[in-house]
Amino acid sequence: MKRFLLLVATMSLSACSLNTTPDAHPTDPATETFASTLNINISTMQKTTNGVYYKDLVAGTGAALTTAQQVTISFGAFVKTGAVFASGDHVPITVASMTAGLQEGMSGMKIGTERLIVIPSALGFGNSPFASVPPNSTLIYDVLLFSFQ
Repeated sequence: MKRFLLLVATMSLSACSLNTTPDAHPTDPATETFASTLNINISTMQKTTNGVYYKDLVAGTGAALTTAQQVTISFGAFVKTGAVFASGDHVPITVASMTAGLQEGMSGMKIGTERLIVIPSALGFGNSPFASVPPNSTLIYDVLLFSFQ
């Protein structure tokens, strides 16, 4: 969690621009370059069948999360430049209301797990801009799971 808070604070202070030139096609995280502050090494991450990459930074305990549950999480959300587009602390949310990529990336998490998740644009916001996120952006989440029901 200390890593998460330090990363969010660093990104907030760095005033990185969210402006990226979107590709005409969905992104493939395996072919992208990420800001060094994100500490992403795709080759050390697990990949789901749909192309979401994830790595547990801290292992949790107990039952595994399923997609039909309410969760409480803290998170930082970034684009590949390292710019923060969202964050929250102890946020209650239904997993089913998340993007398909975040649902897939969180699947199997246990209470106390901190997970780094890299989502290709097709499973994120797609080719439509969302808030300050440009179209066809790879999304990066640092998620800490506190509870689920």
